[in-house]
Amino acid sequence: MKSDMIDESDAELLKNGFNLNDKFDYSIEVGKLSIKTEKEAQKFEKDIGEYVILNSPKVHLLGADCKAYTKNLLIKNLKNFIVPKGKILVVGLGNPELTADSLGSRVINHLYVTGGLKGFKRGLLDVCAFSPDVYSNTGIKTQEFIEAICNKISPNLVIIIDSLGTYNEMRLACSFQISTAGITAGGALYEGNKPISKQTLGVECVVIGVPLMLVSKNPKTPLTDVLCPKNIDEHVKTCARLIADSLNEIFHRKNKLVHNIYE
Repeated sequence: MKSDMIDESDAELLKNGFNLNDKFDYSIEVGKLSIKTEKEAQKFEKDIGEYVILNSPKVHLLGADCKAYTKNLLIKNLKNFIVPKGKILVVGLGNPELTADSLGSRVINHLYVTGGLKGFKRGLLDVCAFSPDVYSNTGIKTQEFIEAICNKISPNLVIIIDSLGTYNEMRLACSFQISTAGITAGGALYEGNKPISKQTLGVECVVIGVPLMLVSKNPKTPLTDVLCPKNIDEHVKTCARLIADSLNEIFHRKNKLVHNIYE
């Protein structure tokens, strides 16, 4: 299994426009890369799309101020990809029974879902959300599940939340990757899975992920190790809340539905 993080590609990113900007507080870095052609996609071994990396190495160490600062940077970068209008579908991928793979479902748990409230309050954004679980638990491939929902409710935007893999244990639970390139659910386990993307769903997609799995760099031992230190539950909880709070801010701030625990 390859790393999901764009800046862990073997290609020379710095020569192709990627640079980690470290001018932010709390040692936070933000980097961006645009893959525009099939040639570039093959070189980076990633799909065509826009990528943003936000590294916040002290997010679990320095308390509420660092979390609030990280959240505000997430909001700033997410706003480049998310236009809060029409109907938005948020999908939490992963297995909710496995802590390191439960990021998606935990974000959904903290999201303000307002799709059923539009008749009660004017001006609410139509936000729908669900967690499809994983193929081994449901017998339904995740991409097919999401495609069926999209065909039924016709969202203007699909936001996918998932746990990612990294080569670097220092990045576990403290990096955030935003991408428009889509994602393949269970791609490391089931060959032939279709990607979840604009091309397959027919609607704009944004993927938000956090590396929570440590993967091997050695192609002869392509095993995925789920690193589970004793505080993994708290780390995943924090990351999920940061993402959910960021989305809630973008979706609902003007309707005063947002209560932020970090401010």
